Amino acid sequence: MKNLKKLMVVFIAAITTVSCGDPELPVELFPEMQYGAYARKMTQTGEFNYFDISNSSITMDVEYYDEANGANITSFDIDVEYVDNITGGAKSVARTDLKTINSSEFTTNADGYLSSVITLGFTEALGALGITSADVDGGAYFRYWFTITKADGTVYDYNNTGPNLMSSNAFSALFRQNISIICPSDLAGSLLVSQTTIANAGVGWPAITLTDVPLTLEAASAPGVYIVAEDNGSWGSWPEVYGSTSNGPSVADACNILSMSGADQYGDTYSLTAGTVSVSTDSKTLSFQWINTWGESGDVTAKYADGSSWPDLTN
Repeated sequence: MKNLKKLMVVFIAAITTVSCGDPELPVELFPEMQYGAYARKMTQTGEFNYFDISNSSITMDVEYYDEANGANITSFDIDVEYVDNITGGAKSVARTDLKTINSSEFTTNADGYLSSVITLGFTEALGALGITSADVDGGAYFRYWFTITKADGTVYDYNNTGPNLMSSNAFSALFRQNISIICPSDLAGSLLVSQTTIANAGVGWPAITLTDVPLTLEAASAPGVYIVAEDNGSWGSWPEVYGSTSNGPSVADACNILSMSGADQYGDTYSLTAGTVSVSTDSKTLSFQWINTWGESGDVTAKYADGSSWPDLTN
């Protein structure tokens, strides 16, 4: 795979012996093939963390390929755009130049190929687009565009490169890539939960007060989703009122926006009352109000048993 010359020889030999539609070939061959060029992403590390923008970056190891092992490539251009998939595109910013890596900056790696170590910074993207951290949202993404220019002036980019070259594991050609803005969530832990339920005589829901009930907030399989192990929906009040637990609802943390969803075993769905989620000034106490469609509800405060701090949650 590393030896491009051998690969080209194999292709040429295959063309002389096999038709273009041969099902045994690992890639599709075309008689009108010409010498092109592409960059192959070998490794990628890092992330764009919404909560740590200044220290967020992506690092890629890239190798360059053409008919002369990359020697006829003169530049590798990178553009960026911001794609707002959170608020319907209102904050999207059009594609703009980010930077150019000239061939004079290429190095030869241990495998003998011209290569680059490319760093894409979160703040670098914001600066190029003329926006600030206040203009982006967790869950949205930056889209990067990569263009190769050869010494004869020919240009290869996303629009004139076949999908087989970009999607194939054998090539992994780098012409476009999305980098999502992530919001790491780490709310799991042992809690001490206090609650005052809100009476609703119509459904037989009494007003009771609970103090420092030990509950466990466990991470579910989906990122940023949690369940209360002992009582998923009512935060410890059902066991006191009914002697049973509510099963099914979950809590989600989406970039510090807290929500509650799902139905219990009786089909009633749960949510957090709008505007009730807050964290105390010392970050030790989380407050919110839950409610379900049966008419049960409660005002809750929760602390970590070990004294840990909550992030700046809201809804």
